[in-house]
Order: sequence, then C-alpha cells, then structure tokens
Amino acid sequence: MKTNVGHDRLYATLCKVLDALRHEAPLTSTAYHPAAGNQDALIQARSRALLHLFLKARFGLVDFLTREKYVTDGPHDGGIDAFYIDEKSKQIYVIQSKFRANPKNFVSVNMSVDDLLKMDVGRILKGNKQSENGDAYNDGICKLLQPSIRKLSDIASYTVNVVLLGNAKQFTEAQLKKLVEGYPVEQFPHDRCYKELLFPVVNGTYFADPNLSIEINLSNLKGDTNLDYDVKAETVRANIKLLFVPTAEIGRIMSTYKNSLLKYNPRSFLELDKNPVNQAIRESITASKANEFALFNNGVTMLSDRTGVSSDTAQQGKAQIVLRNPQLVNGGQTAYTLGRVYEECKSSHDFTVFRGKEVLLRVITFVDQGKKPTPVAQKLALIGEISKASNSQTKIEESDRRSNDPIQLDLQEAFFSKFGLYYERKRGEFADGIREKYISGDLIVDRDRLIRVCLACEYRINQARASISKYFDATSLAALFDVKLVSKYAMAYEAFGILESKRKEKPQEKGDRYHVAQYGQALRYGLYAVVASAVNTHKTADESAEERISRVLSHWRDFEIWVVKKTSNAVYGSSGSFDFVNYYKGSTINSDVREYAFA
Repeated sequence: MKTNVGHDRLYATLCKVLDALRHEAPLTSTAYHPAAGNQDALIQARSRALLHLFLKARFGLVDFLTREKYVTDGPHDGGIDAFYIDEKSKQIYVIQSKFRANPKNFVSVNMSVDDLLKMDVGRILKGNKQSENGDAYNDGICKLLQPSIRKLSDIASYTVNVVLLGNAKQFTEAQLKKLVEGYPVEQFPHDRCYKELLFPVVNGTYFADPNLSIEINLSNLKGDTNLDYDVKAETVRANIKLLFVPTAEIGRIMSTYKNSLLKYNPRSFLELDKNPVNQAIRESITASKANEFALFNNGVTMLSDRTGVSSDTAQQGKAQIVLRNPQLVNGGQTAYTLGRVYEECKSSHDFTVFRGKEVLLRVITFVDQGKKPTPVAQKLALIGEISKASNSQTKIEESDRRSNDPIQLDLQEAFFSKFGLYYERKRGEFADGIREKYISGDLIVDRDRLIRVCLACEYRINQARASISKYFDATSLAALFDVKLVSKYAMAYEAFGILESKRKEKPQEKGDRYHVAQYGQALRYGLYAVVASAVNTHKTADESAEERISRVLSHWRDFEIWVVKKTSNAVYGSSGSFDFVNYYKGSTINSDVREYAFA
C-alpha cells in the first residue's frame, strides 16, 4: 500500500472534521458557510475552521461560540488569525493558519516570508491600533485580543508564543524567531496537525486539561481531609491519597473528558457502555435518597503527576483537590455510569439525584526521583499491574489489558501517520469519530484480524485460522509485531478486505456461494493463504493489493491441483477425494504457499 494513499485519507478526514466545525457556526455566518461552488471561499472557511480545531484539540474548547471569541481572522488582522490566553500556564498564544486546497499542497507548500512578516505581534501587543502603513486593525484585534490582554493584572508573568498552523519547514528556528520579532514559535506542519489535532478529535482524547480541579464536600468528613500514605514500589515511588468525593464531581469530569481520562485504561468510554453492571450501579445512585452508594461501591482509582489538596477555600465545609494530568485506571464502570447520569441531569437541569452521595476516590501520585521524572515505561508497567490487581466490576480480557503495551501504541501511530488507518487498540475507541462521520468503518484496523494477517505474512497460515488468544501477552505481541513491517501489514489487511468483498459478489454459477468454480477453495478456506502469497510475492514493486489478489486467485485452482498431487499431502486424500477442510488447517499449507510460484 502506498503512503500517498495515507496522505489522501488523512487530508480527506481533516476536511470532514473542518467542515463539521464550520457547520457548528450560525447559518448567517458567510465566513463559515460560503456559497456553493466558490472553492476559494471554501478554502478560506476551512482555514478559519483549522483555528477552531486547534482551540478544541489543544485547549478543550468544545463550544463553537466560545472558540469564535478568540478568532480575529479577516482583513487588517495584523497577520494574527486567532489568539488564546491560558491563565493556568501563563501563556498567550497568537496564531496564524494556512490551509491548502489539496493533500499534496497541504504537505509540500510552505508559508512564505511575507506571510510571517505580516504578523504585527509586537505592535499589537504594545497596544497600537494601526499598522505601520496606517491601516486600522480590525475589531478582532482591537475589541477582542487587546482588551483581553489589558484585563490581565499580572501580564509580566505571561509568555507570548507564536503558533503557525501550516508548513514552515524551510526556515530554521532562529530564522522564524527573527521573522516574528523574536517571539518563540511553535510549528504545526501537516504531520503534527494530523497527529496532535486530528487524531485526538477522532478518538475523543482531545480534552486534556493538565490541571483538572475536583471540589470535595467536607460536610461528612471527620478530622483530616484525606488519608495520606507514601509507597515505595520496586521501580517507582508513589503517594496514595484516599478520600470521599461527591458523585456529581466524578460524573461531571467523566462526562466532560471521556476518553481523555482513559488513555491508560484498558477500555474506552463507549466500550464501557456495553455492560450489564451499569444498570446495578445506576440503581444504586438513583434508587436511594441516602448515601448507600459510599458503602456499596468500590470506588475509582486515578493517577496524577501532581496532586494538591486544600481546605483553605474560604468556603465552609468545602475543599479542593487538584490533579495534574489525571488518568482513570480503575472503576471505569462506576465513573462511566455517573457520567451518563450526570448528562441526563444536565439536560433536565435537575441534579437532585446526586445530593449527599459520595464515592471513594483513590489518587496515586508518582513521586519523581530528585529532578528526574518517573520514566513513562515504568509508569505504564505499574499502571498495568494496578489494573490487573484491582477488583474489577467486570472481567477484563487479556487482549484489553495489552491495549497500552508500547508495541500497540507504536503500531497505532504508524498505521495512522503512514496510511491514514485507525488501529483499534481498545474496542470502541473510535466510535466518536464514526458517529460524527469523520471516518468510516473501513478505515478501522481490528486488532484480532491484524494478528491473523500478521501470522499470514509470516507464512503461519494454519495459525492464522486457529485461536489467537495466546498472542495477547506482552512477550508474544512484541515477538509477533514489527513496526518496521507496518507497510506489509497494511497491504495484508487491505488484501483480506478485498477477498471478503469478492466472497460477497454474485457467483458466476448459481448456488456456488464461495466461487469454487473460479477460485477453488480460496474464498472458502484459503483466505489467509491467499493473503500470504499476495503480500510476499509481486511482479512489480508498486503492484497494488487489488492486482496482487487478482494474480494469486488466477493461479489458485492450478495451485490446488498441484498440492493434491504432492506426497506430503497424501494424508488428506481418501476415497478419491481430497480433504481441503483439514488441509487448510494443517501445517503443509505453509510450505506449499511459500513454494508455489504465484508470481
């Protein structure tokens, strides 16, 4: 499979997402709803929508009108298309966006010197109302950006960053800095736009607030706010805090952040929906007016890079806990159900069901060794052990536990960046993208099928047809998958899809469901055998998957005549017939496909 197909897919998906963001605008806004057929206006509208994508993916601004308050794009904008002020990190972002009319240009066309010199960042931040030419800046600059900055009482503590949404790879970092008056520059060329803006929106992980705040009701607590305990594990140091928090707060953050809180959890937000345990949890929160929920529920476990708890909130009976980069690793069913109940309460504007009800929260905070942060690999290993050891309300399959293994993460990134495909490490993790029609189901790479086609790639055809549960452990997965072979895997996966489509075609002969007259037993028992030959033999380097499949199938009946005559396959012949059922399950199929000259 050619990687330029991947560029085309990624660009097409990006356009779908940008168009979806455009359509959130009021119908009266011609900036987002250009006249049909006006291609130049459409490109401008998508360029403006790219600003919305950045604000949504980077800062979690989910509401269109909220994002639009930061957009300054238009005539006399001083080269600044949008801005954002992050009061938590003390950062001011000024943004320029350049969208291109086709995938080739989006990858290869760079911003020009003129584009960057148009950015009057210094003049605008110093309060000037006009450019050097005497042209007055537009209302976006004068009535949005500049007043927002004037309101900052501690402006001296802020850092200004220039963000370029578009390619500027021809410039060095030093050159870019000179072109934008010495301000630090953050580039988002095409590949970074795809990876850090597009992908998180498709799989629902775009909302990642690094300083999530949870309010704690202290009215039922006696003494200290929480139990505090330090733990030294074999590989990492950690602190554990145990405390009861309002169920409404867990529901709120789960409803808001969804998959962003589940990066290290074996399950995705929507996959949690398909479980009978949910109803029991729902009844325990909705059926009682008292706080039995705190007695009967095991609670939730969250990880945090840094945790702070304070009762000095100037509010009686209230405290606050602040988690940095929080992740939910256990109690997903509880959090999911509370999130759904919260959404129902929000739509009805009635949160009575949560009143006086709390849930146990366990927060595990990694303690860095000196100045060195805890290595990610060590964190992931401990997370896996925590998930495995904790009391699960529902059984977690080993295939789910392995979803965060490094090889799985690497494969997902490679399939996406090279081929615009979405490897589903966790069941349902791209359901948001499919529901919003950003992507279609045929772009999803199923993990079970991927293992089977990978086995076929290695001429382990009989194993591809057998149970694959044994491959879902860290050692077996790492031994089977090789990220350097992702092009081969993508070809094999596409080839299998083509075979499935052929299988569904109307047969040439009535009643010949598996097209035996044309292809022998290839489409009935030999799907992985055909894949093995197709990916491992080719006439030319750029032979497509479709061409490879057609070539191999054209030889298949001759191949089966040949295997029937081989003495090594005599065990499958009896009473004048050949047992193709067991032949395709046996071991000789592997060497036969490797030996036969399909090319």
